Amino acid sequence: MIAYWVDATVNVVPLVITGGAVLLILGLIQLFLGLKAQRSPGVTGERAMIGETGVVRKAAGFRQRCIVEIRGELWWCVPAAAGTVLGEGATVKVVDITADSMILKVDTVE
Repeated sequence: MIAYWVDATVNVVPLVITGGAVLLILGLIQLFLGLKAQRSPGVTGERAMIGETGVVRKAAGFRQRCIVEIRGELWWCVPAAAGTVLGEGATVKVVDITADSMILKVDTVE
């Protein structure tokens, strides 16, 4: 009986050591990724849209505003440069957002 117990213990020890090492490595990877995520800047809110590209869906709208699709959402936009005409299907990039009404200011992408 004792010989069986000693033999079973000898077979389990390498398995426990290997399992512990794998869990330690996975824990360190998770810790590294968690700390990396804490250092990255936030990507929520209206300021996160600056730099996004979209497509003009409707060229002439209310008060000379256009409708642009960005990330699957439709937004009112105005050209950043006065006098610029945006055509339907044009690719635009968000350069600023008006604080009072969430209207995007866009510039054409070449």
